[in-house]
Amino acid sequence: MKSKVAIVKGEDRRGNICQALELIKQDVISKINSQEIIVKPNCLQSAVPLSCTHIDALRGILDFLKGLPTESVTVAETCRDSEPFESFNRLGYTSLTDEYDVELNNPQEDNDWIDAYLLNRNDQDVKVKISRRLFECKCRISAAVAKTHDTVTITGAWKNMMGALALEDKVKMHGCNSHSERILISEVEILPQNLIRIAQIVPPHISVIDGFIGMEGEGPVRGTEKHLGIAIASTDFVSADAVCAKAMGFEPLEISYLNYGNQMGLGVADLDDIEIIGEPVENVVNRFTPHSHYPTQMKWIELLPSLAVK
Repeated sequence: MKSKVAIVKGEDRRGNICQALELIKQDVISKINSQEIIVKPNCLQSAVPLSCTHIDALRGILDFLKGLPTESVTVAETCRDSEPFESFNRLGYTSLTDEYDVELNNPQEDNDWIDAYLLNRNDQDVKVKISRRLFECKCRISAAVAKTHDTVTITGAWKNMMGALALEDKVKMHGCNSHSERILISEVEILPQNLIRIAQIVPPHISVIDGFIGMEGEGPVRGTEKHLGIAIASTDFVSADAVCAKAMGFEPLEISYLNYGNQMGLGVADLDDIEIIGEPVENVVNRFTPHSHYPTQMKWIELLPSLAVK
């Protein structure tokens, strides 16, 4: 059976998101199963709203969830805040508690972690901390933004789950201990492998990508606005990112982490094996300007064509 990905195109961001979920409603309900739901936005860099999940994207998800059998709904993201919910305030998320039966959570404030292991550039395992609440949750919804990326070409629902890491450990995804130590050619090899590890620990059960307005060029933070006008939803996080990549003008299997996810059976990145529901993907393609690192990013195939190498 093919993976299903819904695409909705329109001029209502909130409505697009809700409608995309409606198109795969039965698949989504099978994941919800009357459990606690955590909606995981991307809002680490809240000082740059374009890089973050828009509040109307969250409203679209919460609109869909209203009336469905759920134990509870929480919007959770590890944020670098000097005051409680500073980032959520900046992005308007705190108003959601007045509009919906929803809680807000910053796992960094909980300070309740499990141990996990990532790979460093010396091929050694390094210990990191993962939010216990996100790890134990049985229904994680990744609410992501369609953006270019400085290491792995694009970032979507899958990479958004890096937000389950403690703030001080996020840089270890790149194989080093600080941003000053980052070396691009090494990251091109290491980051996709660590994305596989994250997907094996805290995969999203439901993936939603807001492509109403994305980011092109120097993403995931310093890029520029790009109007795409779509929403993507799937219960296959690899397929969701693959369709997003195609809509952004990239070939999914030419993107390292999607190729690896496809190889390892974490999900489907081959568009021939994905059933598109709603707007055909070829109707929504709008080429994003890639990051200036793009030529180096594409060297992954020379460095590590298959995860079987390591």
